Amino acid sequence: MNGTTPIAITPYLNMRAFVHHGAPAGCELVPVAPREAGPAIASGRIPAGVVPVGALSELGRQVELLGDYGIACPGPSRSVLFFSHRPFDELDANSAIGITRESRSSVRLLYLLLAYRGRALPRLAAPGEALDGELVIGDAALRRARQPDYPCVVDLAERWQQQHGLPMVFARWVVHRHAPRALRARLQLWLSAFAMREAALLDRAAAMDGAMAGLDAAEARDYLAGIRSVLVPEDLRGQSLYLAELARHDWPDFPCSAPRARQESI
Repeated sequence: MNGTTPIAITPYLNMRAFVHHGAPAGCELVPVAPREAGPAIASGRIPAGVVPVGALSELGRQVELLGDYGIACPGPSRSVLFFSHRPFDELDANSAIGITRESRSSVRLLYLLLAYRGRALPRLAAPGEALDGELVIGDAALRRARQPDYPCVVDLAERWQQQHGLPMVFARWVVHRHAPRALRARLQLWLSAFAMREAALLDRAAAMDGAMAGLDAAEARDYLAGIRSVLVPEDLRGQSLYLAELARHDWPDFPCSAPRARQESI
């Protein structure tokens, strides 16, 4: 990396505006899958970047938030989608599903939404087994939605909004707690400058990078308009609720087959 400091971003269209913003001085924006970003920052290999909200509890005091910046969806995400042959509410223990290996947060969100139905949870499909449903995220979900090969499609952020009346927050900008103060200050100024230029940067990302997700410029700009990069109070309430809901369940190691309700202590 030629002596530059790596900063983790997700390798999807939703982060391309930051690429057009340009990396902070002395830094390089490095595409990292959401599932890998938390461990990379916790280890110190990458000192800062975007991590899934579901990883914040695991990261604990190893990281600090860089202001109220992240990825929030006040409505449909359009890029965190569950495709299935049967309606979402009809899936049961006899249903075999596939899950993305790119993000644990999206998988956990899926299982929360399945658990809310009060029905038996689907099982994780065995290798080579026919799927009754499949969770797809990122640009792959945007492309898949154009010509879905399943009759039923559920947007998980939209389903969360319908369930709780709050936005779904998928990711936050963080910095390792031992990162130099100068880097922390530089990142905060960089994010603040992005917020001021966001509209123009989104236009550029839509025009130049929409095709990577199978979208034309107008479709890409419409998609990006549904993502909030500077979080507002209702986003933070949605994030707090999501983390509280995760804490109410025992989660097996990834990949997981199903959460188990945590026994509350008396």
